[in-house]
Amino acid sequence: MIQLMFNPSPALSEIVAHFWYSKVDLSGAVLQYYPTPLLQGLAFNFRRLEEHHVYNNKVVTLYKQAYLFGQPTGPRETTTHEEGIDILGVRFKPLGITKVTGINMEHMADQIIAAEDIWGREIELLCDEMQSANCLEDAIQVLETFLLNKYNSTRLHYRVDHVSNALSLIEHTQGAINIKELQSQTNTSRKTLERAFLNYVGLHPKLYSQIVRYNAAKERIDNMLFSRNLSELAYDLGYYDGSHFAAEFKRFSGATPREYIYNATKADAEGDA
Repeated sequence: MIQLMFNPSPALSEIVAHFWYSKVDLSGAVLQYYPTPLLQGLAFNFRRLEEHHVYNNKVVTLYKQAYLFGQPTGPRETTTHEEGIDILGVRFKPLGITKVTGINMEHMADQIIAAEDIWGREIELLCDEMQSANCLEDAIQVLETFLLNKYNSTRLHYRVDHVSNALSLIEHTQGAINIKELQSQTNTSRKTLERAFLNYVGLHPKLYSQIVRYNAAKERIDNMLFSRNLSELAYDLGYYDGSHFAAEFKRFSGATPREYIYNATKADAEGDA
């Protein structure tokens, strides 16, 4: 099994969080469960093997070589092909996809679309060039050049700057900020801010803030950065009370905080056995 992560070049640091590579040879199909992450991405499946993604009561089968992933709003299950995976991916920052495609992101939340639907035959040529590279680092350099060209040629409305400023505030407060404060800090009306978020992120600012706050809670739980008192964690992150925290956590992860901790502890114990 090979799992690697690479930082982007400075020229792409505004839109790319990191590149990642995963290669795993399997003797059988593997089911993976993903509690909602903060993720917009682009993935290249070099083996062109089928993957099945289950979310929002639907099954999406991926069989092409490259896909763009919009921000998920709930948990997702992925079944990998029994022969294994060989995937190079891009984890974009929240405005990354719109800044390299120029597309309206309003209908991209919870969506997975073939990259060729955006860039046409350029994707086939890009994949060929990456697979012909001498090493993984060279393949990433090819991909960076492609993304940088798209980034430099994409022109967006100035309201994208309002969204960028709002995203910084949401990140700084770990999602514990109300819409009125975002409006005040970005000098926008509620309608203008919401429309801009839909256009450039794909979600309303309130929902995006909720996901950011949920992810902050999940990260603290995953890393044991909290006391065993979940009410204190809820208070620290600005939830009204423990029941509000539990309901919102379950909305995004599929489990309450206590269920999530129990399942994680059980999985760790089985892994150590």
